[in-house]
Amino acid sequence: MKLLSARQVSSFALLSIVTVAGVASAQHNRIQSVAETTATDPQTAALKSVRAFPQLHLHGGLELTYLGMFSPDAVYRPHSGATGTGAAVPGEGIEPAATARGGAPASIAPEWMLLSSERLAENFEPPGRAQAAPRATTPAASIRNHLLTYAYGRISVMNWPRALVTDSQGRVVISDPGANAVHVLDPRGKTSFRLVCGKGYRVHRPSGVAVDGENNIYVADPEHGMIVVFDQYGNFQRYIGNYRGEPEYARPQAIAIDVARRHLFVVDSPRNMVFELDLDGNELKRLGKNRRGEGVGEFDAPTDIALNQHHIYVLDRWGMRVQVLDKDFTPVGSFDLPGLREPQRNHQISLATDEEGRVYVSGFLDASVHVYSPVGKLLSGFGQTGTKAGQFAQPGGLWVDGRNRLYVADSGNGRVQMFQITSPSVLSDLSESGSAGASAE
Repeated sequence: MKLLSARQVSSFALLSIVTVAGVASAQHNRIQSVAETTATDPQTAALKSVRAFPQLHLHGGLELTYLGMFSPDAVYRPHSGATGTGAAVPGEGIEPAATARGGAPASIAPEWMLLSSERLAENFEPPGRAQAAPRATTPAASIRNHLLTYAYGRISVMNWPRALVTDSQGRVVISDPGANAVHVLDPRGKTSFRLVCGKGYRVHRPSGVAVDGENNIYVADPEHGMIVVFDQYGNFQRYIGNYRGEPEYARPQAIAIDVARRHLFVVDSPRNMVFELDLDGNELKRLGKNRRGEGVGEFDAPTDIALNQHHIYVLDRWGMRVQVLDKDFTPVGSFDLPGLREPQRNHQISLATDEEGRVYVSGFLDASVHVYSPVGKLLSGFGQTGTKAGQFAQPGGLWVDGRNRLYVADSGNGRVQMFQITSPSVLSDLSESGSAGASAE
């Protein structure tokens, strides 16, 4: 059994005054990274394995500063200010939630006794309806649960964060198919909630997420073949792609919203197509054909999409190519990415872009994030396998907000890490540079 800290011993002493509960002890094995294979492309090989903590100087004048993390228990823990790479960092060591299909407990305390950081938002499919049957809790049990939570921490709720986006309130919306959930996390810890997904709910299995100017939440549901829209509080609003009860899309995998123009972009992976819609779901344009294509405006297994004020970027060829479109949805270029030509292992790569046009691509297999210029030249990369802050395990979704803060869905560690990007150099300098590298401060 683990040795208890002084805080945990005192908590158990108080707990015995209220009630004595038998707690079975169990050891939880840390989830280990399985990112064992590294791409051998010359560009990728030029990148060093560098921990992104506490600060990195990247090529071209870019600087990356670690800000904090949303831990598996859905609590945001900012960097405490310690500068040493060996210093303890808030949030490290918290295990991801057990899978939706069951798994090992997160601590030696039963999960049902630990408090959660999220309220539940359950939206049932018709004719089902939510049953308001809260579990009765006696005053003694309530005190017991608070004491156990104080001793062992809040229950872990994030299992495999996949895609993410932020809203105007600074909340982070996270698709978590491993936990059958969409988490809406408030960094202040006041308004966080979880959209419950799965059979019988409005969302069967979450994939891409987006938010509009009113902070409505859009969730791509590849199993349902639709986009499901909720308001900012988690109340169901409508379906997009539901034509007389039948889905209009095969498997919508990724989505993005142009907030200024109020346009929604949908990547329908099996059909090799990308759609541009208004926010009511009316189709405006489409690109691609209902088959694999290599020509201009054609796609081969598109899996992700990102946009800034000038361009739209579509990741296709199972994470091997980025196609560039202008804001009129017209193809203007493309560039290839290094990686393994094994679609089944490469498909969880994701991308993001900032307002200066840089493109960020997650290295799912080598626990890294690569930074490209707008014309596809590799500028820098960072990351290494591990569980400490600034390390990753199979990183997935990426997002850059309006303040140039980079969010990384650290999928294998069940958390989201946040970094500040600063860029003293001008975009034209970055676009022309093709060298790569990073050095730790």
